[in-house]
Amino acid sequence: MLLNHLIESRGVTAREPGQTYISDTNPKDVLTITDINVLPNDGRPAFDTKEEMSAALDQAIPSDETIINDNVETSATMAVIIASVFDANNKPQHHLRYIQQIPPTGVHKLWKTIKGYKFSQGAKEESVPIKPSDLIKDENYRTTDQLANDVKRGVEQQVKDTPAEALISVIDQAIQRARTGSTQPIENAAPYFNVLQKYSGEYLGPLALIDGGFTGGDTPKLLQTLGLNSFKGSKIMFPQNTTEELIDSIIELPNNQELKISSKIKKGGGAASSLSGIAKQLTPEIKNKFPIGSEIIELLGTQSAIQGPLKVALMFNIIDNDDVRALIDLDKTSKNIDDISSEKLRSMTRAQGTAPGTTERPDYRVVYHALTAIVNAMIPFVNENNEFKNAMMAALNNNNYLQLITAGKVKGDSVSLDYYTKFPAVFSGAPKLRNKTYFATDQKGRIGFTLK
Repeated sequence: MLLNHLIESRGVTAREPGQTYISDTNPKDVLTITDINVLPNDGRPAFDTKEEMSAALDQAIPSDETIINDNVETSATMAVIIASVFDANNKPQHHLRYIQQIPPTGVHKLWKTIKGYKFSQGAKEESVPIKPSDLIKDENYRTTDQLANDVKRGVEQQVKDTPAEALISVIDQAIQRARTGSTQPIENAAPYFNVLQKYSGEYLGPLALIDGGFTGGDTPKLLQTLGLNSFKGSKIMFPQNTTEELIDSIIELPNNQELKISSKIKKGGGAASSLSGIAKQLTPEIKNKFPIGSEIIELLGTQSAIQGPLKVALMFNIIDNDDVRALIDLDKTSKNIDDISSEKLRSMTRAQGTAPGTTERPDYRVVYHALTAIVNAMIPFVNENNEFKNAMMAALNNNNYLQLITAGKVKGDSVSLDYYTKFPAVFSGAPKLRNKTYFATDQKGRIGFTLK
């Protein structure tokens, strides 16, 4: 198909999380994309020095994770594309493609394929509909029997007679293992490993805790705190606004107490993507100790997706009031960057790269393009701010959530899943703002974050 050819021709930078690359020599050697990043990410086409680029890479990639150079770094290469993946053993890798600079038209077509691997057009993507939000459409409490049946029925309705139909058997097995306390392999699950542990863990974990009697981690301590011997008889509910909060589900205990659950995979500490939940965790003590960091969190987490970033950008003197006025006064239908009255904002917008053909698209708007430029210029300033980092970690760890972790392993074509808890939920790592909602063609919500 022509569309598939066009998608393939855009190369590695066009990939989405969950898509895969398969080794040219070993079909079991599969890389699953988790993220694609380009440095510098502050609107500049290139770093000024090699030292600056090296420091940026040190911040972007955890020191204990594998780095693989896809090409040779030279004196002329002053920018870099990072393809972050899980390997076949669920270990993180970061493949680097060095480039001279980020072209004005963007980086698509600069990296055809990961060295030694070919793109799998039939990859099992994370868009496979097995998230709780795909299967559960209300906020009713369910018994474990009801939840198991609803999930099975929902998965079958979603994937029957599609290329992902094998998921019906995989989810059936996974539910049976979770509810019986078994970590025995789930057959034929390997192609779905990433999506299976990341999303289905949100309902498999509670089933494992309530019916399966998994007692790893802090579960015994939690039961003692609650005055319970087990979670038997508990019910489960999935809030429908999970993108706005830190929690993924709520367990109603037999004594009618509610236990909030933050579901994560074993990789890293994990964190919710939205800052709105973090803002609610700020205490007067945290605000007094880290006033600037707390203000950043509150602005980005509670103000509108436009006002929040603009105010933070003003804090760091990235823009001034004239630039804000130029953005506000800009004709919202304009497709001409010259319509921006501020010279500085015009320059920032032109420097903000876009994918080839973006400015010719019918949904392209200068106002989106300019806002994206401001957001991307703001991100490195915030990520380097120690008060922001400290306020984030203090707020994250000021909680009474149960962190329910799904730990997956791949062996051959099978996957085994185990579950354990942390209470209160413990978050660790370096919080980093991540722009996945601002584009030259649209704006789809507040800026989020990850823990590196």
